[in-house]
Amino acid sequence: MSVEISEHDDNEAKKIRNACLVMLTRREFSTKEITDKIRLKFESSSTIHQVISTLKTEGLLCDVRFTESFVRSRINKGQGKQRIKAEIKHKGIGDELVKKVIDEQGTNWISIAEKALLKKFGTQVSSDRKEVGKRIRFLQYRGFDFDEINQVMKQL
Repeated sequence: MSVEISEHDDNEAKKIRNACLVMLTRREFSTKEITDKIRLKFESSSTIHQVISTLKTEGLLCDVRFTESFVRSRINKGQGKQRIKAEIKHKGIGDELVKKVIDEQGTNWISIAEKALLKKFGTQVSSDRKEVGKRIRFLQYRGFDFDEINQVMKQL
């Protein structure tokens, strides 16, 4: 009977591994994110943990690589540090790793904020208080801090 159980566990582990690999071929995932998704499909928590550990040791699942990819994609979308940090925290990535990756990017946040503002509102300069407030709120929502927003608003 124990032989049947181990065969069942092997079969389950193969199914879990294949499901993980299918997901990882589409994009990078954080460990927490892929674990949560796999738990929706499979019940064996210990087998899931074992497969995830194997994927990490094989280098197929890497939180650093996921964080780099995530930060790069959000910067390209015109988002600021605060928004990126908030979003990635939900994906189970620690603050230290996020800070390290963001610092390594060497990003000019002011130019990104300026590009996002120009894309949304165009080159038209507005002295109307309502319009200026709208632009400031837009940049705040995008995750830029007060100093970056001030510098962008002074430049325009």
